[in-house]
Amino acid sequence: MDPAFALALLALDGVGRVTAHRVLERFPTWEALRACPREQVLVRVKGAPHAERLVGRLFDEAAMGEALGHARAEIDALHGKQIAVLTPGHPYWPAGLNDLSRGDRPVVLYAFGTTAALARPGVAFFGQAPLPGPAFEAAQEGARACLAAGIPVVVGARPGFDVVLHKLGAEAGAPCVMVAASGLARVDGPARPSISAAVRAGGVLLSPFPLPHGPFPHDDHERALVQAALAAKILFTVPREGSAVARALAWAAEAGRRCFVFPDGDAPLPPGAQRLDDPAQLVAP
Repeated sequence: MDPAFALALLALDGVGRVTAHRVLERFPTWEALRACPREQVLVRVKGAPHAERLVGRLFDEAAMGEALGHARAEIDALHGKQIAVLTPGHPYWPAGLNDLSRGDRPVVLYAFGTTAALARPGVAFFGQAPLPGPAFEAAQEGARACLAAGIPVVVGARPGFDVVLHKLGAEAGAPCVMVAASGLARVDGPARPSISAAVRAGGVLLSPFPLPHGPFPHDDHERALVQAALAAKILFTVPREGSAVARALAWAAEAGRRCFVFPDGDAPLPPGAQRLDDPAQLVAP
């Protein structure tokens, strides 16, 4: 898939994530779309909002040429900042993202760091304050076990719990995958030193949002879903109802991910989850 075509699509008025996926799944490049008769393109994007108007814009050579030019210039500028734009078909596009619905699946990922860290599914860690001492210790033990086994630790990019795991990845010199709930230019300042250290140790910072986006509270739901989709196993605190973590847990359990909860006394287990009794559970086949 051509990342410039993906960005150009997203820049068109009225084109959201679902419509962009609908087009890109059939036409990974603008050249592929132009090689198809207009009537056939309309048939293949049938169901998209204002499909006829969309197809007209896609065949407007001047407008699309300009949009593609802006997109390529953006990609070049990001490359100068050591930020890659990933789309499906990239060698390190995380296959787990394809389990998300079109409405939840990113069209592009902005990646700063070693994209090869995305080559294998990791173990996602979700911690919500206040985190009891035993649960905090279990999280660190689990993260160390994963890092020692070469399994990426997938975390957020916020101060507090996430920063602790960033530091463990940096100390171990092992991959840490960090998912931001904003554009990369808007990551929380207090988390930046640990993120930078983790990136230098071979990790990668990801965002499904353009660099200057956010932060907005509702985007944390998307961050949590992306974080869960990058992992084969997930360790989390029992989430608050309606929270981003609760939504990610519900999706992960339905998608067949193995979900564990931190030790928390006799608290009931959420549907689809099991208690973490031993950090070795996180690295076992």
